[in-house]
Amino acid sequence: MPAPRQIIDEQAAEWMLRLHEEGFSDAARLEFECWKQQSPQHAAAAQRMQDAISRLQSLREQSAPAKAALNAAFTGRKPTAPRKHILRVVLIAACLALPVTLTLKSQYPERWLADISTGPNDWKTLHLADDSTLTLSGASAVNVHFNSTERRIELLQGEILVEVAHDRSRPFIVQTAQGTMRALGTRFVVNHLADTTVLSMLQSRVAAQSANEQQTLEVGAGSKALISRDAVKLSGTVDPASINEAWRRHQLVVENQPLDQVLDEIARHRRGHLQFDRNALADLRVTAVLPLDDTDRALQLITETLPLSIKTYTPWLIVISQLPPPKK
Repeated sequence: MPAPRQIIDEQAAEWMLRLHEEGFSDAARLEFECWKQQSPQHAAAAQRMQDAISRLQSLREQSAPAKAALNAAFTGRKPTAPRKHILRVVLIAACLALPVTLTLKSQYPERWLADISTGPNDWKTLHLADDSTLTLSGASAVNVHFNSTERRIELLQGEILVEVAHDRSRPFIVQTAQGTMRALGTRFVVNHLADTTVLSMLQSRVAAQSANEQQTLEVGAGSKALISRDAVKLSGTVDPASINEAWRRHQLVVENQPLDQVLDEIARHRRGHLQFDRNALADLRVTAVLPLDDTDRALQLITETLPLSIKTYTPWLIVISQLPPPKK
């Protein structure tokens, strides 16, 4: 279990994110003050964050060129507000205030530094300058690189649904740490996992290439491919209609999938930490339709079919373990 200071520091970071998402409302500020008064440790965590923010205020101007480039990549997009511009520095500072071990496990650093990102309960659809459409699921992050020769989306974390507009002069490429996907058609989903990228084709085709450029595979509609740094391979089929409906309803549809992978996906869509022993749960598999907008309900649905114990210590810490077999 994480040390108490780690839990409190993570809560402090969560509060910073919440304060931003709720527009620094008076109600949210009052709740934050109540949180700080729970103990000297809570107040100290908030102070450490504020100290880090003060040290990093000078970084505000350095992010201006990147934000200007991002604004140029979209049509009809309003310039970034000064308050949101400052927020990036605030969130970076909050991240740096956390213990190193917690920061490395956290999903926030990449999300805060990305051109476009979503929070755990946030889904976002954007219309790009070329008339393509990009939808990000919860806790996802991308960088956008558009120029006169190519259109490139760098998926840093999470999952995106892409609908590509035709442009013969500029290829449309989605890039992850494991490889690249060059669109030969219109609509597909890319999910960036820890060491694998999952490509689900809904319409037309994509040319998927491993990061070492040694293997390329053309993936057609209705197929799923797994992309690693040194390989690309087909991995069964998908139902495009089912996937489209799942994205519309913000659902996770899994069939005979390892429990730890399902929990990873649920964890990405909720705040705080979901703790479990992968080795202990390795033999459990899940077939279900789970609501990603209500991850507590998603966890409850899983426990209805699998022998699991879920213990909630705080809204930011849930521990999942396998129940012992019943005594005969």
